[in-house]
Amino acid sequence: MSKIIDDGMQDGGPMAAINVTSLVDVMFCLLIMFMVSTPLMAPDEKVAIEVPKARANEIDESEFELQVISIDAKGKVFMGSTPLSEEADQLAKEIGNNQKLKDDGIAFIQGDENVPYERIVDVLVALQKAEVSKVGLVTDPRVGNKRK
Repeated sequence: MSKIIDDGMQDGGPMAAINVTSLVDVMFCLLIMFMVSTPLMAPDEKVAIEVPKARANEIDESEFELQVISIDAKGKVFMGSTPLSEEADQLAKEIGNNQKLKDDGIAFIQGDENVPYERIVDVLVALQKAEVSKVGLVTDPRVGNKRK
């Protein structure tokens, strides 16, 4: 009895299929290694940014009475020219007592460019507690806009 040994040749030519199982295993291992290690490579440092000036159209104030909440460079909050409380809960109550804000549900925040972002967030939270649903940010329309 004779035994035929497969030498990889089919009909006198080379075998048409290559066994790539081990190559696929290695590629999956590399993929998993990169997926696990990539989040560890991200820096934990915060990026220093400068908030850009906005280019916005002027609002026609005659259309409606604006309820502007101003924040000066020292972080003091004003509604019109009336100073408001520094404490967050009291600030929300004072804003909620304004009938015009309650009726319209619209307020505009006008903050000095040197106001810490945290202070603006405090005012936004107070507006949310006072159920003011629409908030706009007032910018200097002269920056970047060239009127014809």
